[in-house]
Amino acid sequence: MALGSQKPVYQEPEEGADVDAKIQRIKDSDIRNGVQQAVRRNLLPAATQDFYPGFFYICADGMSYGGGATWPGLDSWQMAGAYLLLGKTRLVTDYFDYVRSSQRKDGNIPFAIFKGETDPGTTFLRGLRKPEDVFTYIPPKRPHLRPSSQETREWVGLFTHWETQSRPLNVLGPVCYVLTAAEIHDAVHNTPWLEERLPSLESAANFVASQIGPNGLVAGSGFYMELPPRNGFDGVTQCYAVHAFREMARLLIAVGKKKEAHDWSHRAELLTKSFVDAFWRRDHFGEYIHPERGLVDSHGMSDTNWAAVAFGLADQHHLHNLWPSMMPDDSFWWGEMPTQPVTKPFGYEAWEDEPVPFAIPSLHNDIAAMGRVWYLEALACKRMNAHDRIVEGAKKIALAAKDGYWRERYHPQVDGSVKPDGAQKYCEYPAVLTRIVLSNERIFLQ
Repeated sequence: MALGSQKPVYQEPEEGADVDAKIQRIKDSDIRNGVQQAVRRNLLPAATQDFYPGFFYICADGMSYGGGATWPGLDSWQMAGAYLLLGKTRLVTDYFDYVRSSQRKDGNIPFAIFKGETDPGTTFLRGLRKPEDVFTYIPPKRPHLRPSSQETREWVGLFTHWETQSRPLNVLGPVCYVLTAAEIHDAVHNTPWLEERLPSLESAANFVASQIGPNGLVAGSGFYMELPPRNGFDGVTQCYAVHAFREMARLLIAVGKKKEAHDWSHRAELLTKSFVDAFWRRDHFGEYIHPERGLVDSHGMSDTNWAAVAFGLADQHHLHNLWPSMMPDDSFWWGEMPTQPVTKPFGYEAWEDEPVPFAIPSLHNDIAAMGRVWYLEALACKRMNAHDRIVEGAKKIALAAKDGYWRERYHPQVDGSVKPDGAQKYCEYPAVLTRIVLSNERIFLQ
């Protein structure tokens, strides 16, 4: 099926207006320099629009995870939010419409998209389904872009993870799709743009809701983690799903659909109750629920707690007991690098891993400081008015850049340090740093 983008229904504002001036107003010189590096050396070079209008790499040089691939699950959503703050509205709306064309009939959105000729193989892409998930994209006319962006191509979406039993990242694509639309709406405030895309958004949200099982929780293992997969019901997944349902309600209210908005708010309330009932442990939330072993809570404090605070699943009663135990714990910042997903990273056991029939980098590759975890921590700290910690975290991240670039992960070492690892010139930390700093002017700007 051939799909293309519609003509934009709003007047494109001047891109990038006042961004440089805003960056110069950042009070802390290290953070100011870090944001400058994030924008100038990472985010802007990545937005080449080579393969379609709105295309951007998730590494500054396009060397890792490149080849025309798009990552609607997490990476591209994080970067899209940063680009909106930089005034790149057309870039982001074009990206969104490309992702919209990849949506399956069941509403699901892929967490990765590759060129149509990509071979599934027998390793990390073995979940690709061809021809079922192949689609043709006819790009919108953008005369100012290079000719390669205007070519009609076949693409294929990746919906099924290579860890076929635990199925991590199962709802990552559709959740991030809804969140991207919400951020676009906040940037352009254009009702016709939103109304045209609401059926697609509701379909994506309905797919997430369809993954709720008899226990009232969203299945599909790790939201943004795959090694280990958090087999079963990841706490972070529940929190992000609640957030997406609430954002869906907010978008519906914006177009006057109050009844439908109420339905999504009710779903969010039900999922919140199921989450609290299953995960709360007197003074904190557990990490994930294993299908056979129940609630797993043996790796110290986890990012589930940041997510519960950030997205409001933790109420005042929970916060009274939870927040004091989180703030003194510097183990989230192993090696002075924000933020680890757990405070006891060396406690994972063999039964928590899923064996696969090919070599992988590390069974615990995602037990590392990553921008996605610091994003949750920063949102949680904002809710709790812990502004000093947000600034301290931003400063540490800014200083972690080497030659103006960040690595994908920072693995904890037994001596208390961290080891940079994964893709070089990875744009996750640059995107999250830009988002947190530029969207919190009262905290960071003069």
